[in-house]
Amino acid sequence: MTGAPDVPVELRGCWRRNWIEFADGSRDETTFVIWLQLPSRMADVRVAADPSEMRHLMGLGDCSLDELRALATSESSSGYTTCTSLTTGDDRVRRATAEWFTRGHGVAFQPVSAYPEPGLLEWGDDPSTMIERAPSGAYVEEWQLIPGTTAPLEYHRLSPDTEWYLAGDMAVLVRDRPQPVPRVARLPELIAEAEGNRPVIEALLDCEFSVARRRADGRFVIEVSTLPWRHGQVLDVDFR
Repeated sequence: MTGAPDVPVELRGCWRRNWIEFADGSRDETTFVIWLQLPSRMADVRVAADPSEMRHLMGLGDCSLDELRALATSESSSGYTTCTSLTTGDDRVRRATAEWFTRGHGVAFQPVSAYPEPGLLEWGDDPSTMIERAPSGAYVEEWQLIPGTTAPLEYHRLSPDTEWYLAGDMAVLVRDRPQPVPRVARLPELIAEAEGNRPVIEALLDCEFSVARRRADGRFVIEVSTLPWRHGQVLDVDFR
């Protein structure tokens, strides 16, 4: 239990980002982004590097330094969400404001978030499409609710450093790095400071956010991960 109030039902489920547009007019439609929202807890997975380029590798030890730097561009976190009640304006658009809390409440792949602002959320006539705006105007995002993900909604702590988030047919496995980061900074900055020290760099990146989908046989198979070689693996999760 987080102790936080539940978010509105309209926000619950697993959302896939269609695009993000920044204040300078640039637009990103290629980064893989999943936001899995439970009544309070959430997992957000953002993988920018092309994972297909590294799926043949066996682990961090097989990566070149350039590949390790590419892995450091991911932006993923878990924790909990708070959200105001929805209000409907004269334009029939329903609106709410959400905030996300990770530090001390979940796992952060990046020690410093690139998206620290609250989100101004909007729903029109289609409840499966949601617009998120940054109060500063820094970005606008469009999200699409993945069918079959509004129930069941479950959270399980599998071990002191491993979490399981479930939204219908989608799930996210989160595993924190065994060693804490030396200081709170973006991973590319910490990797540059390591000056090629592979044990230090690998420890920084030893943090897993794996998105899995339930197949017809009931098994969850990883589709995208911050550790690309996990692609296609079956998640055998024991809740006992």
